[in-house]
Amino acid sequence: MAEPEGTQPGVHVADLEDLRGAAHDRAVLSEARVVLARRLGVPPGEALQHLIWLARDLDIDLAEAAAVLVKDGGGGPVGAVVADRRAPRAEGGTAERQAVLSDAEDVLRRVAAEDTSGDAEILAEAGDDPVARALLDGTLDSCAHLVPVRGPDGAVADFLYADLNDATRDMFGRGREELTGRRLLRTDPGAALSGLFDEYTRVLETGTPMERPSFMYSTAQGGLSRSSRMSVRCVRVPTGVCVTWRYHFAEDRVARRLERVERLALIGFGEWDLATGEADWTPQMRANYGLGPDDVPPMPHDLPKAVADDDLPLVEEAVQTMFSRREPVEAEHRVIGPDGTPRHLWLFAEPVLGDSGLPISINVVSQDITRRRGVERALAETRRQMLKQQARTAQERKVAVTLRRAILPDEDEVEQLPGLGMAVRSLAAESTARIGGDWFATRALPDGRGLFAIGDAAGHGLPAAAAMARTRNGLLGLACTGEPAGRLVDWLNELVGTMDPPATGTAIVAHFDPSRRVLAWTCAGHPPPILVREGRAAPLEVVRDPMLGAMPWQYTTITTRLHPGDLLFLYTDGLVERRDADLDERIGRLTEILQDSSLRPDLALDEVLARMEFDRAADDTTLFALLVE
Repeated sequence: MAEPEGTQPGVHVADLEDLRGAAHDRAVLSEARVVLARRLGVPPGEALQHLIWLARDLDIDLAEAAAVLVKDGGGGPVGAVVADRRAPRAEGGTAERQAVLSDAEDVLRRVAAEDTSGDAEILAEAGDDPVARALLDGTLDSCAHLVPVRGPDGAVADFLYADLNDATRDMFGRGREELTGRRLLRTDPGAALSGLFDEYTRVLETGTPMERPSFMYSTAQGGLSRSSRMSVRCVRVPTGVCVTWRYHFAEDRVARRLERVERLALIGFGEWDLATGEADWTPQMRANYGLGPDDVPPMPHDLPKAVADDDLPLVEEAVQTMFSRREPVEAEHRVIGPDGTPRHLWLFAEPVLGDSGLPISINVVSQDITRRRGVERALAETRRQMLKQQARTAQERKVAVTLRRAILPDEDEVEQLPGLGMAVRSLAAESTARIGGDWFATRALPDGRGLFAIGDAAGHGLPAAAAMARTRNGLLGLACTGEPAGRLVDWLNELVGTMDPPATGTAIVAHFDPSRRVLAWTCAGHPPPILVREGRAAPLEVVRDPMLGAMPWQYTTITTRLHPGDLLFLYTDGLVERRDADLDERIGRLTEILQDSSLRPDLALDEVLARMEFDRAADDTTLFALLVE
């Protein structure tokens, strides 16, 4: 159907407007996430959640909220205050573990040099000890019968495990079979490091029992160090001592979990003993109020002295209420850190009443909510700025709609061309945010030919409407030269490429000679026209040159001979592009509809609009039907 004139090898420019739109939305969303993360002082993942909430709050979709935020230019930080959070130390601490290992290795080197060849003889001489056996059998905790090993001077150099009960487990899980007959300091150097060895010796020599309540114990073996709280009892028996111990692993786990809860939630716990005047605060409670490990926590009547001046009346009233009404209170207040920055705390306090009904102690909990308040403040400022940007954008959209209506003629005011019956439908996007740059133009030329064109300036909103107006008016001005369509598009490409701001777009520009029924046309990256002839419809063969504004180019003029009764259909991508469908399939669907439609231009357009199922909200849609007479 087409015979290229002056054919020049063209560059095939695939129509990827839909893909570009999806990629653009993703890029804008990613940029908005980074902008909001910088404003709020939060990680990008958390910023994305806040952006979703902002979009819901403003009743706009996520892509539009991202575009508003990015268009606002970022704005930089707006006052978010991020509470200090450090990564947790390895439990026990690397330095502490190294110190335990180093000291334990020193003990092991010393005891390893001692002669152990007589250990079996020492155990044999000790013989059976009924008292020790009774203790081993009657103890539910780990229990060991230790026999002393004396040096040349008669002093106790070590102990031997003479026997152990079945419940025995040491820090490394070793029991009766692994420990019987071995020396204490070689298997458990922590006994020397903690002073337990000296206490066992003292019990042996004096006969005075020893008991240590829960304390932190560390030992090492095979290059590993382990720690736990433990309790120990030691008594003398006829052949040595019996030691009973218990590891408080469950207690340690609870303590570690509590420490993690405090650290992760920035929650501190404290207790005021009103009888003794003492305060017991956890490390996080001290950190919340900016106190060091050696600082004395304030009592309830001194607490107002630690808060910011503006919040003093609030805290004083809360303390007074707690004592007078003897009920829990809660209050938010600020403390000023050493660096002069305020720290926001939420305080819960509860009096514990004695039998007389008077408070005997106060339980107190504080949570550092500085970060939350900083994020809330930054979000409020961001929302305010987004509302301002929305107002500006709405004004731009209003101008874009007005400009579009002013530039494009009404459908019944389109200039008719000789030898052609015409009908036009130009539908603006139902979503004002998506109003684009669709345009069309017709002009009867002095030489008897008719010029018609259809195009789409890339983008949406006021920039697209402005580019559309300048492109359309530029073409109508150039049309007066009478030059071929390819030459007109050459000039139009230069015009679009030099616009400020830069613009791009697609277009089909055509001349129709009614005397010869010849169509001379050029395609600049636009979907090809569809020709309906004698009951068959097919897209015209096209040399698809680059879109306008993409690069300097010499555009091809294609000639197509038309017959009386031919229907030529032109359209913009809003009719055929959908993100859930292939573009070629959509053009095929349009071709089938035209093949079965009326040849009357207005009826053909109405049928296409009724059957194509396109997204009227997503983009402008322009249809142009011409019947050859």
